Amino acid sequence: MSRALATGRAGIACRGARAMARIHRVVAALALSLVAWPVAAQSPALEYVLTPVPSADGTRIEAVDVRLTIYGVRPEAGAPLLQMPLVSSNVPTVAAGLSALGAHDARGPLALRVEDVGEDPSVQRRWFATRAPEGAIELRYQAPTVEALAARGAAPPIELRGESGAVSGGGAAFLVRPPEGEFRLRADWRLDALPSGAVGLSSLDTLADGETAPASLVDSAYFMAGTIQRYPTTGATDRFFSAWQGETPFDARALMTWGETLYAHYLRLFDAPPTPYGVFLRRNQVNPGGGIGMHRSFVLTYDTDRGSDPESLRFTLAHEMFHTFQPLMARGRGMDESLGAAWFNEGLAVFYQGALPFRFGMVSPDAYLRDLNFTMARLYTNLFAETPNREVAARFWEDTRIRTLPYDRGYVYFVNVDAAIRKASNGARSLDDLMLALQRRRAQGLSVEQGDWEALVEAELGQPGVDAFHAMLEGRVQVPDADVFGPCFTRVQQPLRRYELGFEPKVLVEPTRVVRGLVAGSAAAAAGVRDGDEILQPVGQDAIQGDQDGVLELRVRRDGHDRTIRYRPRGEVVPTWQWVRAPAVSDAACHGHASGARETNDGVR
Repeated sequence: MSRALATGRAGIACRGARAMARIHRVVAALALSLVAWPVAAQSPALEYVLTPVPSADGTRIEAVDVRLTIYGVRPEAGAPLLQMPLVSSNVPTVAAGLSALGAHDARGPLALRVEDVGEDPSVQRRWFATRAPEGAIELRYQAPTVEALAARGAAPPIELRGESGAVSGGGAAFLVRPPEGEFRLRADWRLDALPSGAVGLSSLDTLADGETAPASLVDSAYFMAGTIQRYPTTGATDRFFSAWQGETPFDARALMTWGETLYAHYLRLFDAPPTPYGVFLRRNQVNPGGGIGMHRSFVLTYDTDRGSDPESLRFTLAHEMFHTFQPLMARGRGMDESLGAAWFNEGLAVFYQGALPFRFGMVSPDAYLRDLNFTMARLYTNLFAETPNREVAARFWEDTRIRTLPYDRGYVYFVNVDAAIRKASNGARSLDDLMLALQRRRAQGLSVEQGDWEALVEAELGQPGVDAFHAMLEGRVQVPDADVFGPCFTRVQQPLRRYELGFEPKVLVEPTRVVRGLVAGSAAAAAGVRDGDEILQPVGQDAIQGDQDGVLELRVRRDGHDRTIRYRPRGEVVPTWQWVRAPAVSDAACHGHASGARETNDGVR
């Protein structure tokens, strides 16, 4: 999941009616012969050949032609050959237009039977071979790019989108794959139809020759091709690299230079061998500034006039990069289990997105303070702050206040755990020790479960630590001590206003967004919003929820007339915990304390 949601600077994209019409016009065709990729007999492998299809006027890429060759797969009787979700992380995929998918094998045409399993938003479309396949299996289809924005509401930037002379998207949104198994994976771009100088790459490029990976890795791979800019300018992808669509309103190369330095620090902290790592940037018109972690890479979004503050983008970069190294709970599980573990996966990343750059001297004390206060303000003004963790998954996409809760609450929990461990050990140990212990489990191929975390907490802090953990899961709002961030900062209480949309939040995640449940006396009502107004464009809320001065803009249609309504979505004033700089403590002293968790060649002390 994305720093987008952790900071509210989320990437969001989906489809609308026009995109749906284009998807349903997709014609899945039988594959032509592919250029052979040398593969040992029966060695399981997936080869994707991706060809961008420009529009007739050449102004945009309107589709990607996908050719897939599958080697060494013999599904058991009754088992599916291929699958793709209809919706992935709240993003509609191209699967809805692929019901007539066809294939070839050594015997000729191979008919595929389609079947949908599950309920929205977890429907899997599966394709079954109507006879036993022989030899390599080849298939071809066309995946249309998306023009409409965020029909289902908040979601990561993985939809297949053509813009600024390029195309990009996450594998889960447009690539079919086998449901299970280990494979050699490869993706090649065919760019003959694009202007000279076009290039294509993906996070699958980070796999070593001969390296195998689970088929599910295709879902978390990111792809970009066309007229793009790259870092380093040599185009090397065997180390830290980046690629972006369009012209960024900030110095992207300076940001990537910063990111490369941070990545080197992470490698040392986690005692990890140098491996390729990519950062993909693209425009997001709905909720720019956030991203999503992908395989050995992540996606960062921006817009030309907002959500592009380099300082906040650095914290986003630090957050998503941390996901690549951290121990992940409920890894590879279903959506409900993954969201249920967000307090750990995302809360830990929010903690370290600030702590590590500050420790390494890569952000100023004031920048670190702004980042932590953003999270604290969002938590302590959240009307649903006491919602038990077990209720989060079911309501995650419906309300920004629920969606951001595990990020913010998890962060505060880890702040308290770190402080308690340091105190109990007289500074000899910290949260780092527990995090790295779980990371070693992950490196050994073992799962990371809630019980593993609880056992570590009990060993460090005894039963009081276990009790505090369960209290957090039950929704108890925790407050860190005044000096928890060291002598450089101290705690104060400030009056801040709760986030209040002013009408039913579910409206914003529905295909047709019609206002209902308008709250009398709310800022929305005062600004002129009315029940029955149709909201014409998707609305990003996660960032505004943490910004007391943030303005929500609604483009609405009423009685056949369009209008724009702007207001600050704020309600009652509540006392809120914030931190400020302590007097007479220099920046150098602040950094000196932060580096107390000393980095060594072996990781941390």
